[in-house]
Amino acid sequence: FTATNVLSWVMKNTVESNVVGLSNWADQGIFYASTHKKKPSLCITDETLELGDFYGKSFEKVTITDIVDSSLDFHMNRTGGLEELNDDMNAIVGKIRERVRAYGKDFYLLATGCDEECEREMELEIEREEECEVEMPSMKPSNEKRWNFISLCSCPFACIH
Repeated sequence: FTATNVLSWVMKNTVESNVVGLSNWADQGIFYASTHKKKPSLCITDETLELGDFYGKSFEKVTITDIVDSSLDFHMNRTGGLEELNDDMNAIVGKIRERVRAYGKDFYLLATGCDEECEREMELEIEREEECEVEMPSMKPSNEKRWNFISLCSCPFACIH
């Protein structure tokens, strides 16, 4: 591998992880803004208990902006809407949407509509599916030269005190 190959691999992985991180960052920011200084009960989301809710939905390729818009709709419907936000929280939501539009408009993710716990489990499944072993061609080992241990151990400059 050359340095260019390694750098390309690092850049590709960095972009991919930032794409996933952008939607998670936006969801957490919207959650914070939608619950800031409101009733504590709004900070708790319903737990998903049914298998159908976890795994019943199919994957679809969706833009990050669409994922964030869905997250915004979900949190605003749950907590009273954008009108209920104070000016500071409204500004935070605006900045989140602006950043997502700037950095995520050209990227797609496979989305299922499930929550973070389900997403983590699905990521593990996707990683297992993507792993494939590539068998390297067999190579003939090189012949090593024998070391002259007597000359190594009798070096006149080696002093042991």
